[in-house]
Amino acid sequence: MSAFLDETGTLITVSSSNPLPVTKVSDTTSVSTTGNGTITTGGTSQVLLTAKTRKGYWVRNSSSASLYINRAGGAATTSNFEIKAGDYFETPIWENVSTKIEIIGATTGQAFGYGECV
Repeated sequence: MSAFLDETGTLITVSSSNPLPVTKVSDTTSVSTTGNGTITTGGTSQVLLTAKTRKGYWVRNSSSASLYINRAGGAATTSNFEIKAGDYFETPIWENVSTKIEIIGATTGQAFGYGECV
């Protein structure tokens, strides 16, 4: 048997007669695009995704060193969000994803994959 806490903190038991509530977010169809890239100049921020309305994005670090992304629209620095070697980042549902996303890595040629849903 499964249970969850509702918005008031009350424990609700889930069953076939009391199913888990689901909220439909949108009927809008989205289009996904994916790609691969590399750091063109080590230590220099570069645009990963241009500013536009999107439903989400993801970045996979396929290099052997950390990459950093600025999720707020400015140039990326090593004090921004770190994606360690081999790790994956996907936007949380609450994040404003319409900003420009920039990426930086220490070494020219560091590889990454990325995608977005618009």
